[in-house]
Amino acid sequence: METGLIHGHTGLAYLIFVLALVNVVLSLMPNKNTPTMAKYFKVSHTVMLNLGRTTLLIGLIIWATQRSFDLSLWWAWSAVLIWGPMEVVAKRLVKPEITYMAEGGQASNKLTIGVVAQLLIVALIFGLMSMKGLH
Repeated sequence: METGLIHGHTGLAYLIFVLALVNVVLSLMPNKNTPTMAKYFKVSHTVMLNLGRTTLLIGLIIWATQRSFDLSLWWAWSAVLIWGPMEVVAKRLVKPEITYMAEGGQASNKLTIGVVAQLLIVALIFGLMSMKGLH
């Protein structure tokens, strides 16, 4: 069962990274300010966040079964804590812009800043998770 959880955790992480890239591409498209694009953006962003939450939960389950929340694993604690800014960026920057676009408005640069920040957060978490192999 642990092997399946680990593979699921890794596979979902790659999918989150791809969706974060898709969100950046969508935010840079010249015709992004249409209600149709807002629908695609909303689906992509919502799926990315929900997969991230699921991946975090699976990671905590793996961590609890393997390590019993060992405090010396600073990289794992850091990765868990870094998910907080991901949620803040989603709530403060990305979701309001998507809602505004869906209502017919023009998205500001907050949207691009938000999705690039989320991509960087995902990349940082990837780096921390890769670092575990060095110990």
